[in-house]
Amino acid sequence: MSIRRYHDALFLLIILLLFLVGFLGPKFWMIPQPLFNFKAMQNNISNPVVSIDRLNLFYSNNNYLSSDQLNNKVTVLNWAKIILKYVQNDIPIPRMYFPYIPKNISQYETNKKKSTFIAILTPLALRGNELVLEERKLMNIAFSTNNIYQIERLSKKYKVKNFKKINFGNLNRSELKKIRIELLSKINTIPISLILAQSIIESGWGASRFAQEGNALFGQWTWKNNDGIKPKGNLDANFSVKNFDSLLDSVNSYILNLNTHTAYKELRNFRTSQYRVGKKITGNDMANFLDKYAEIGFQYVTKIKNMIEKNQLSKYENSILTIY
Repeated sequence: MSIRRYHDALFLLIILLLFLVGFLGPKFWMIPQPLFNFKAMQNNISNPVVSIDRLNLFYSNNNYLSSDQLNNKVTVLNWAKIILKYVQNDIPIPRMYFPYIPKNISQYETNKKKSTFIAILTPLALRGNELVLEERKLMNIAFSTNNIYQIERLSKKYKVKNFKKINFGNLNRSELKKIRIELLSKINTIPISLILAQSIIESGWGASRFAQEGNALFGQWTWKNNDGIKPKGNLDANFSVKNFDSLLDSVNSYILNLNTHTAYKELRNFRTSQYRVGKKITGNDMANFLDKYAEIGFQYVTKIKNMIEKNQLSKYENSILTIY
């Protein structure tokens, strides 16, 4: 046998011995083998590297803070601080909703009042948009399954053109297509920064009489008796500011208003055109179409844009809620 073949054989023998020692050694010599918890490792990798405070102590009453917590300034400020920290670190926001603005919010220091109001409204705005997307999904299912009852219900809610003249029991393909196109334009979300900016302007950071007494965050008018709050100094007015049972009801009504009122048709057309080409729509973009929201016209557009910029509200547009 040549020296080279001898070296090759010896090399293979050593490899075999090493393999046997590695494979049988721990069991033979009773050496404890290392245990790897791959599930724990995976969880550690997916967890945020930032140290985040938890909200466990606030959880009560099915995603709502208790009345004692709501009226405790220290508790509310701690809650707001944690929520804004979640936003800053791109962490999903817990599904915890304020039913009303704290009654003493006007007594907060200015910066704390602002941060608290934003922390209260952000989860509500996200939930409002989530409900719209759920309805959009129902709408698509209704048309794919020819669920006329659902189509009629949504057409009524979203004020489809000439709704009262439509014979839903005898719709042809062309009529169905026309209704679907209109509903697709109307059943869609509103940028979070726009919701925040308008609620700030219309409610005075939650301290206005309408916000405090009627959960009215967006200054929506109503002409129905006993359905709103009359403006002070104008008790004989033929309108009132609409009140709501909860803040979420106010948010939902505001979103529906922008999605249905004829004054905001251009806003919806712009939103549809942007979605068709896959462009993200910001609050700053959609503010351009809200000159009819207030009597001051285009000054109101400027007011919204300034509010978004000054308070850096655009950073809330990427926020999301925790999974159920």
